[in-house]
Amino acid sequence: MDLKLAAIVWGSVFSSDLMLFSAHPAAVLFFTQAILILQPTHTKEQKKQGTWVHSSLNGVGLAAGVAGLVVIEYNKIAHKGAHFASPHAILGLVTYVCLVLQAAIGFAQYFLPQLFGGENNAKKLYKYHRASGYLVILLALATVAAATQTDFNKNVLHIQLWAVLVASVITLVGVLPRIKKQKLGL
Repeated sequence: MDLKLAAIVWGSVFSSDLMLFSAHPAAVLFFTQAILILQPTHTKEQKKQGTWVHSSLNGVGLAAGVAGLVVIEYNKIAHKGAHFASPHAILGLVTYVCLVLQAAIGFAQYFLPQLFGGENNAKKLYKYHRASGYLVILLALATVAAATQTDFNKNVLHIQLWAVLVASVITLVGVLPRIKKQKLGL
């Protein structure tokens, strides 16, 4: 999520009554920034610093996302609402599962390379971590687009699908050209 998409979503969120859920949309912003921070790294020191920032941004994004999920689930339980009934909820759950797997594997590759038989073997798997990270961002953007069709959005936030789609395309225009094909083994 670039700043345009964040502005669209948060403009609506902060124009409504704040609630525990309000930080939830920040997750995608942090995930996108985590990808962008690593794309321009060249030196060993830049890669090391970039990895720490990447890990931190992903950690904050995952925490924001999980906090939102917990609040929403608590609300569903308290009001006897249907769980994981909307496309947004289903895509969100799939996105969370992918993000947790992505984070666990990325963490292990960098901080626990012995689990892969050593640093060289762990580095051989980086291309899969990168490629799946780009796919997860696409999934997250689709989840944001699906959120525009929820009753909560239609009744409270009024975020327009067209605006999210345009901002998502702009986000991808900023991310995709920076992908280094050789780092994906292509």
